[in-house]
Amino acid sequence: MLLNIERVLKMLAEGKSVEKIAESAEVEAGDVRAIIEEALDIVMKYEKPRAKKKIIIKKSRSRESSEGARDAVDDEIFNGAEFTAIPLGAVLTIYTDGASSGNPGHAGIGIVIYDAQNRQVGKVSQYLGVQTNNYAEYTAVIRALRIAAYFKAKNVRIRTDSELVVKQINGQYRVKNENIRPLYESVMDILRGLPSVKLEHVTRNLNDKADYLAKKAAERRGLE
Repeated sequence: MLLNIERVLKMLAEGKSVEKIAESAEVEAGDVRAIIEEALDIVMKYEKPRAKKKIIIKKSRSRESSEGARDAVDDEIFNGAEFTAIPLGAVLTIYTDGASSGNPGHAGIGIVIYDAQNRQVGKVSQYLGVQTNNYAEYTAVIRALRIAAYFKAKNVRIRTDSELVVKQINGQYRVKNENIRPLYESVMDILRGLPSVKLEHVTRNLNDKADYLAKKAAERRGLE
C-alpha cells in the first residue's frame, strides 16, 4: 500500500495505531511517524488557531525495529501514550507521577502534557513491572523529557509531586541510592540536549491527573 498524508490521517481517524498502519502498508513504524510529523508541520503552518481538528497518535506496546537505536527510543516514547497535535518547537508544561503498590510492588507512570495555551495535548499511562516508588517517579520524568526532546520543545516545565526527585535533579540533594543513580544520570544526559527545562515540585492535589494515570497503570499489572 502506498502511504501518503491523507491516507495516514484517515487511518488514524479510524482508530488505527502507528503499528497497525505500518503493518498494513508493509513499512516500518518510523516511516509512518515521519509522515505524521510532516502532517503536523503542515497543520501548524496553515491551520487557524481555533481549529478543532486533532491528530491522534496512540501506541500500546513497544516493538523491535530494524531501523536501530532511534526507533527503539521512539517506541519507548510512544508506549502507553496518546498525543494530539504537538507542534515541533512547542512550549510544554508536563505533569509526571510514579506509583508503586508495595514499594517495591506493581508500578506505573502517569504523564499529562499541556501546551502554551494550557490545552491538554498528550498523556501517558504505562505499567513498569515490579519497581520502587522512586524508580517510577524518575522513570516518569525521564519519559517526559524524552517526549519533549522528540518534539524539539524549546521550553519545558516539568512538574512532579516527588520532592526527592526535584531536589536531587536540581542539585539540592545527593543521590545516594545506587539503583537510582543510573536514572539520575539519564535525566542529566537528556537535560543537556534541551534548550530550556525547569523542574518544579507541586503538591499532590495539583498533580491529580498524572497520579490517576500512574495508579491506573500500576493496577493493570502488565495485563493490558
